[in-house]
Amino acid sequence: MISEKSTWSLVDFASPWQAHHSFIWSHFLTLSIKSQNDYLHEWQYKTEDYLDLLLWREDPPSNRTCSVCPKDGVYRCHGCMGEPLFCTHCCRTVHSCMPFHQISQWTGGFFKDTSLTKIGLEIHLGHQGKPCPEVTDDWYDTDDEGDNFAEGQWVPLVNDPRTTMVVDTSGVHFLMIRFCQCASALGPDMQLFEIGLFPASFTSPKTAFTFAVLDDFLLDNLECGTSVMNYYSKLTRITSSIFPHLVPDRYRELMRVGRQWRQLKQLKWHGFGHEKQKPKAGELALFCPACPQPGVNVNLAERNVSDPAWLYSRSLVMDGNFKAEHMFPANPTDEVALTDGLGFMVGDGRYKLHLAEAQDIVHRSDCNNHRAVNQANASRHNLEATGIGGCACARHGCFVPHSMVDFQKGERQMNMDYALCQALGYNTDGIDWALTFYDINCQYHKHLHWRVEESPYLDLPWGMEVIPGIGLWHEAVQGVRDSQHTFDRLSETADDDTLVEWEAEAATAQDDRLENPSAMDIYEVKMTKALTRKQQELHLLTRHARWPAGEIHRGAATWLASGITLEEAQVALLIDVKKLGRRPTDAQKLAIAWHRDRLQGQIDEFVRVAVTFLGDQLDEYDKLDFMTMMLDTAELDSAGSSSDDPDRPDDKDRYDTPVKFTPETLVIPLPLNIGIERCTEWGVADLVLQEISLREGQANDALHAIRVNLANKAVLFCTTVRLAKSQARSTHAWAWVHSVDKILHLNVQMYSKCRSQLVHLSANDLLVKLRPLEKADLKATTVVADPNARGQRNSTLAWFWSIDVQGDSTSNDWMNEFYCVHWLRTLALCDRWAEELLLVDQEMIWTVDFFLHKSQ
Repeated sequence: MISEKSTWSLVDFASPWQAHHSFIWSHFLTLSIKSQNDYLHEWQYKTEDYLDLLLWREDPPSNRTCSVCPKDGVYRCHGCMGEPLFCTHCCRTVHSCMPFHQISQWTGGFFKDTSLTKIGLEIHLGHQGKPCPEVTDDWYDTDDEGDNFAEGQWVPLVNDPRTTMVVDTSGVHFLMIRFCQCASALGPDMQLFEIGLFPASFTSPKTAFTFAVLDDFLLDNLECGTSVMNYYSKLTRITSSIFPHLVPDRYRELMRVGRQWRQLKQLKWHGFGHEKQKPKAGELALFCPACPQPGVNVNLAERNVSDPAWLYSRSLVMDGNFKAEHMFPANPTDEVALTDGLGFMVGDGRYKLHLAEAQDIVHRSDCNNHRAVNQANASRHNLEATGIGGCACARHGCFVPHSMVDFQKGERQMNMDYALCQALGYNTDGIDWALTFYDINCQYHKHLHWRVEESPYLDLPWGMEVIPGIGLWHEAVQGVRDSQHTFDRLSETADDDTLVEWEAEAATAQDDRLENPSAMDIYEVKMTKALTRKQQELHLLTRHARWPAGEIHRGAATWLASGITLEEAQVALLIDVKKLGRRPTDAQKLAIAWHRDRLQGQIDEFVRVAVTFLGDQLDEYDKLDFMTMMLDTAELDSAGSSSDDPDRPDDKDRYDTPVKFTPETLVIPLPLNIGIERCTEWGVADLVLQEISLREGQANDALHAIRVNLANKAVLFCTTVRLAKSQARSTHAWAWVHSVDKILHLNVQMYSKCRSQLVHLSANDLLVKLRPLEKADLKATTVVADPNARGQRNSTLAWFWSIDVQGDSTSNDWMNEFYCVHWLRTLALCDRWAEELLLVDQEMIWTVDFFLHKSQ
């Protein structure tokens, strides 16, 4: 929100025109941020005003004159804007083309529901609304109060055999319809259809449905899943909210006419109204416009020679739906199929012949307990179809026309075989590759070609290679850029020999994946646990960030490293103090006192030796006394979000030490703490550069420990926590996770403290590489341990995973596998995004060509 103060401070320095637009813009921003509750608060003050206005609208005006002529207005139309009043003649004349408006009549005390038919409205067909000259009975346009129709059991409907029942979105109406009696006139049903009314019968129709109500029903059925019975119940309540059960039942007529209307619309949409030819299989449905369809949106003879072969392939996903059940019909021999095999469902006759001849061989899954395989014999005797199955475009989810089948006893292979063969034969002339994705492809694809060869009703396109796949289908330009950047960072930090080895593994896996699916196992971390629980804990506890002893130089470097070690000990002690509750035990107090005494002795020894390297000026430098609170609790909280510590108590339960002996808050007299300018004056500026180098090593060590513990935490979740089947194992598993969290939290604090020291020095070159740790970076991701998990197709690890790959891999065999898998998956992600960009560009062209083909 732009505050009033900030807005007017901008206006004071702007021109009048700019000031005006700045005010309008700030006012617009203020209005646009209102929540729904803000509007409801305003509504509470306006409720009574709106209620008064609502009642006032129902009250007739004092003069009660017709809105068209000066006569007395006795009829109010609820369908016209503003609900105007009309006299009898004007009401009948104005509504000659709007016969479905609801009206009410003034009785002297209230408005009573009535109908336009009762005031003499008649609809004439065949002569543009005028009476037919061949009609025997005369019709007179008078100003009387209407014809004397006998009232039905409720108002406003009438009970007269001359009326025709018309069902509209506004309810059920009884209209006086006069048919044309000329010799050249169409039949009564066609005359009704000509003016937008679909007759329920064809000889002497007495019931008709408006096109509007049929379109509305089909839309409700599509978007809301509304059944015919529920939709007609809504219409009856619109007609008479008090006695809906008295409205004539036209449920069956609506169900039948709705099917006829849907067929007509499909024939019209697909161009069969202009050409007098019958549609073929699947021609009353549309397939994916972005997929290559030879003869429709692509000409394979004109394709670019440099295009890869996979670019012109058909990708399909196969699945079943056990919710779409269908009961046996009452008279199966009398059933009429209006679009048998013309839409998405396959033709019934040939499909049943295939089922009658196909062998029902049930295979137990040797991979997973798949429902589709193991429920193949599930049969419900009262159902004709226990579900449906079919094929859809794997990239865009569009179902393939003439490829949906019914299930009789679950999702059997014979059902899906027929669906797949029909899908692969739809607009695939010249396509050589087809990728099929099925959750049970490991079992389904084994004997697919044998089953096709054994059945006379199954056929695969000649020369097409069907490649099975298992898994989830998952801005192409942004994806290419991000994946390439991540891949480059990993490749830059690994040595050439490692990259050559990884590239060879990736190439081998890609070459062998069709014949040997296990070759793709290199993209997963092995879930074997080589270490016991105690060994794992010991391994994690020894991973504290310490400077390698082999790299420490004699003299100043050793002294500087010992000072950095003291700061790490201060961070660890501060964390231990913050973990104490409000009522710590004596043993906890004694342990803290021992740590403080030991730390204070180490600090005293460090300060004593410091004079050797910093000179006697250190004794005269008294500013360190004012810096004793530099490493306080506020800084600790800001370092790496310490709120994630599993054992951290609430602030209200924190233990406040009553003593002032707190060596964990003292400032160690290192060159960075003294300052560059002061060290330059003392002639020890070279110590600052050495400390910066040591700080860089400290940060690398901390990041290495963070990576190791995050990786181990992810594996713990996959191999221990998720597999724990009892309360005891679950408790032990979470105990291991918390032990990893403790070490992780300690190293996060050390890294954050180290980086804050580098910030004080403005070491920009290092800070570019050593970024701040965000809370999201410290989440234990299972992107490597569980690569097929939903929502992880574009997941990449945090920035610090690409630092010093070779160093981590050399010192830890598990990390070597971890980095190898992550590099391989990043390479696959990069390649896939490059293919995606090429494919999206081509799909844009195919989509345009598809609609151009349909328009012709």
